[in-house]
Amino acid sequence: MTISTSSPGNPHFRVFFGGPDRSPRALRDLLHSHVSAVPSGGEIFWATYYFRDEALADALVQAKKRGVSVRLTLEANPRSNHVNLPVLEMLQRADNLARDCRPLRHSCPDNLHWKNPRVHLKLYYFSHPKPHVLTGTFNPSGNRPEDPRILEEIGDQDRGHNHLVEITDSRLVIPLRDHLRLLHGSRHGPWERLLPRNNKVLTAGDTSIYLFPRLRRDVLRRKLLAVPEGAILRMAISHLNDAEMGKTLLTLKKRGMGIEILAHDTERRVPQWVETLLDAHLLFRRYRHPQGFPMHNKFILIDTHGTREVIFGSMNFSKSSLHANHELLVVSSSPFLYDAFETRWKQMLDETEAMAS
Repeated sequence: MTISTSSPGNPHFRVFFGGPDRSPRALRDLLHSHVSAVPSGGEIFWATYYFRDEALADALVQAKKRGVSVRLTLEANPRSNHVNLPVLEMLQRADNLARDCRPLRHSCPDNLHWKNPRVHLKLYYFSHPKPHVLTGTFNPSGNRPEDPRILEEIGDQDRGHNHLVEITDSRLVIPLRDHLRLLHGSRHGPWERLLPRNNKVLTAGDTSIYLFPRLRRDVLRRKLLAVPEGAILRMAISHLNDAEMGKTLLTLKKRGMGIEILAHDTERRVPQWVETLLDAHLLFRRYRHPQGFPMHNKFILIDTHGTREVIFGSMNFSKSSLHANHELLVVSSSPFLYDAFETRWKQMLDETEAMAS
C-alpha cells in the first residue's frame, strides 16, 4: 500500500503518512531508502529527538564509509533519557560517525520559562537525487528486535500515526540545510532566540517555515488568534498541556469558530483537566487504539470562507515545545498540502469512530 500523496501540479511537495492502516515501519523504511540513494560526495544532515533504530543508524555509517558527508544531531536528554544511548554509543565510535554524531545538551535553561530546551524537531536533509528535506513528526524510535518495555514508555512510532513531508523547493531546502549545519556545529543556550538567523521566516510562494527558539515565542498562538470569526479549525494534537493554549482555544470558540480536536489518549500527553476544560465547549475526541498505537500527528486545518491553510511540524501544545525547544513549524495555503492532510484527518476520524463503536 502506498504511503505517499503527490501531484504533478505540486512538484515541491510529497506527503507520507504512517499509521495502523499503513505498512509497518513505512516511514522508517522511507528514511532508509533516502539514505541509500545518496552517493559518494553527497550530504546527509539530520536532527531528531529519539533514535533507536540500529539498522538505520548502520545505514548512516555505511553512507559515510562510501564517501557521504553525514551529520547527526540528536537530543541528549529526551524525556525517556536512556532510549537513545545504544545508538549514540554505536555511532560515536571512532570507526563510525565519531564526532559527526552530536548529542546536543543544553547546560542553561530557558531564561523566561525555566525549561530545559530540547532538540524536538524532526528534520532530515538529503543532497541526492536532488536536494530535499523530510520533516514532520516521525522519529526513528523503533528497533528490531523490539523492547516491549520501551514501546510502552514512548509508544510504537513505527505503527502509530505520523507524517513526513518532502520539500524540494530550494528557497526552503537551502536554509533548512544551513540550519541543520549550524545546529550541529554551534554552541547553544538561551541567547539563541535573539539570533537573526533564528528569527527569519523562510518563505516560498504559499508556504512559510518558522524555526524555534525565536524571540517571538507565540507564533502559533498569534496565528490562531488572527483567524477570522466563523472559521473552522480541525486539530490533530498529540500533546496538549499548556494552559494558555487551552484558554486561547476557548477564546476562539467564543468568537464563533467551529473547533474539533483529535488528541492522543494518554493523560500524560493530554491531561484530564484539558479534556474537562475543553469538552463542554468544543468537539473533543481521544484516539484510543486497542493495541496502544499512538496518534503522534500534529497538524491544524484552517478553513475560513474560501481560504484554507494547514499548519504542521514538530510543535506540541506544551510549554516546552511552545517556548523552549528547537522546533519547526510549517504554515501553508497550498491546496495540495491542505487536501492531503484533510484526507488524513477524515481517515483518522473514521478509524476513531470505528474503534469506539
